[in-house]
This record gives sequence, C-alpha cells and structure tokens, in this order.
Amino acid sequence: MKQKLILTGAGGCMRELLWQIEEWNRIENTWEVLGYVDISDEFGDVRIGECLCPYLGTDQYLLDKKEDTNVVICAGSSTLRKKIAEKLMVNPNLKFPNLILSDTRVCTDVEMGQGNIISMDCRVSTNVCIGNFTFLNIGSVVCHDGRLGDYVTLSPDVHLAGAVTVGSESELGMGTRVIQGITIGEQMITGAGSVVVRDLPGACTAVGVPARVRKPQI
Repeated sequence: MKQKLILTGAGGCMRELLWQIEEWNRIENTWEVLGYVDISDEFGDVRIGECLCPYLGTDQYLLDKKEDTNVVICAGSSTLRKKIAEKLMVNPNLKFPNLILSDTRVCTDVEMGQGNIISMDCRVSTNVCIGNFTFLNIGSVVCHDGRLGDYVTLSPDVHLAGAVTVGSESELGMGTRVIQGITIGEQMITGAGSVVVRDLPGACTAVGVPARVRKPQI
C-alpha cells in the first residue's frame, strides 16, 4: 500500500524531489503525494511531468493536522530546512520519514535519524551515521565510517572519502571532494569544486583546490 506524503515548499528543490518520487514509484509504488504547502499560493497547483501536485495551504495546514501525516521538508538550504523543521515539529502528529529515492545504494547498517533525503544515484557505504533532516543531493557519495550531523546539505556530486565527519548545518557545494579522515566543523560552507585535504573549522567558508578558509560566517 502506498504511503501518503505531503511536501513543503514550491521551489526547485520540491519540484525536483517530486520528479524523483515519481521515478521511484515506477520501480516500487511507495509514495502517494497528496500535495504541497507553501507560505503563499503564488504557484498554485504544480505540474511535474505527468504528475499534478495540488497546493494545500500554508504551514498552518500541517500544524492543524490531528492525524498522523508524513511530511518531507523540501529545502536545499540547511538554515531554511532547520527553521521549517523546528516549526513543524511542534505538532506531534507530523512524521518525517527518511526518503530514499531511485537508483541509490544504502548499506543496511547505515544509521539515520528522521527527515533525511537520499536523492537518486547516491551511494552511502558501511557504518555511516546520518543525523536528522540531512539532504544528500543527486549523485552524492558517503564512503565507509562517515558521520554527518543534523541539517547537513551535500550538493550534487559531492564525494566524501572514508571516515569523514561533517558538522551540523554545513553545506558542501557542488562537486566538493573530501579526502579520508577529514573533520569539517558545524555551519561550514565549501565552494563548488572545492577539494578538502585538511580539517576545516566551523562557521566559515572555504573554496579552492585545495580548499582554504576565506571568511567567517556572519
């Protein structure tokens, strides 16, 4: 039986995840998307391929839910994802399943919290631990013994070698590469194409090959 699901947001992240859900349903008919919520009805009903996703209302629609309801937070930004999650978790009837999509490979011993998104073509190897509301975008790879905190974002095609730790609320830019055993602090941002070869502190931006700290977050 399909599990019912409501998405948050009307941006590119939601639309791309809706497409991925539909692709996964072609392989294994798992999810029935009831619609989406957003702060406004500006976009109205959203069509992706052959799928029509109706607008259901604002966040209050979910906060008023009296029955168990599955929700996926569709926000690429770690900060925004955290803000939405903390708002919605006030309602104990809202459930945040881990969404594992088409053509992924996730080892059976991987430990995950709630609300994580593992996009299509991702690989998550053995003895990996992922916190809550972390987002692995298309083609990301986490090798053995990796540790990802809460609200981490791996942009498309990020590759983490073995035993890499990424602190909560960090965002690794598209195509970032991290060599084995590196620790990346919390609220860290890497630029697209960065190659991380040494530990990085928290609350900074690092860019380049090799990645160097450019400035602290404000």
